[in-house]
Amino acid sequence: MAATEGEFPRGLHALNTVAEDGPATPSHGGTVTAGHEYDMAIQPTATANAETSNLPETVNNPPAQAPAVSTAPPPAASPSKLGCRSSNSPAVAVVGGERMSVDENREREKEARRERQDRQERREKGEKSSRGRVLGDYVLTKTLGAGSMGKVKLAVHTPTGQKLAIKIVPRVSTNTSGQPLTASQLAKAQAKDASKEIRHIREAALSMLLYHPYICGMREIITHPNHFYMVSEYVDGGQMLDYIISHGRLRERAARKFARQIGSALEYCHKNNVVHRDLKIENILISQTGNIKIIDFGLSNLYNPEDHLSTFCGSLYFAAPELLNAKVYTGPEVDVWSFGVVLYVLVCGKVPFDDQSMPALHAKIKRGLFDSPMWLSQGTALVFNSIFIANPKI
Repeated sequence: MAATEGEFPRGLHALNTVAEDGPATPSHGGTVTAGHEYDMAIQPTATANAETSNLPETVNNPPAQAPAVSTAPPPAASPSKLGCRSSNSPAVAVVGGERMSVDENREREKEARRERQDRQERREKGEKSSRGRVLGDYVLTKTLGAGSMGKVKLAVHTPTGQKLAIKIVPRVSTNTSGQPLTASQLAKAQAKDASKEIRHIREAALSMLLYHPYICGMREIITHPNHFYMVSEYVDGGQMLDYIISHGRLRERAARKFARQIGSALEYCHKNNVVHRDLKIENILISQTGNIKIIDFGLSNLYNPEDHLSTFCGSLYFAAPELLNAKVYTGPEVDVWSFGVVLYVLVCGKVPFDDQSMPALHAKIKRGLFDSPMWLSQGTALVFNSIFIANPKI
């Protein structure tokens, strides 16, 4: 179905027309796929230092062994001494001396065994403690997820015990080719790193300004010579994408709840002159309380209603036609289009614009051509028709 050009403004006004439809679907998220670990240039925990500093070096200096008990037979006593029956019989002294020597060796062996056990327990405890890494007031633990831009670790704020998520982003690209870079390649790599640096700093600056219940807030950014550590709110659920994959499309009533929350967050951003520009199903989390959290403001920017933006970014399946047509745009309209794609995925279980041919896919997006299933309610169909307008007049 193609929306008539100019028939509706691209907006969120039609959300209240979606009809109620059955019981709400449970809305807790799935599991975020963990990524691979890599070593970070940060110090181990203080407890691990204290415990492991007293341990012996296991590579160069092996643990001290217990005194060996001699297995050689004791020296035989002379016949003359063994046959003597005086009160100071050397035989009794010799035999008694041998018995005391064996007892002492047994005690020493037990003591050495206890030492080895204690040492092993201390070593195991030290290894367990050293799994956490300290970053200022934060102790980093398990990996929550990983991607091309970095990885996300679960962290605990030491003074309060609060759980947080820390996104670890490398500041400098690594040369994986094994060959030295030419001058032009080095210049391109440096320009790319500079662009990434600006993106991450802008993401942190804007995210720390936003305060909304449906936006994942950022607490601070810690700058390291090799990495950025971006400390954010921890969402104890999972990605909305995982939920859709495992449960299929949502009932309209459940989808309307999420639509209102996403719309509320976007309205808040736009009122504060912030445009997200990368809203997609992968950038929405669902907490275990059933509420959404929008994440990843890496492509966000400030906008001026009287001016235009010209950066063409985002994900193809969620991108507005003006981005594919390389036209300048104000900002909010591209977020609203992406919101419509997200809502369509929620209620239909698939993206509205899809084709095996890339040119055909581009053509569908540019013309706003999408399938409207017969089972959609009239109100939901109206929402899609009011959003998927190829040339909005805002």
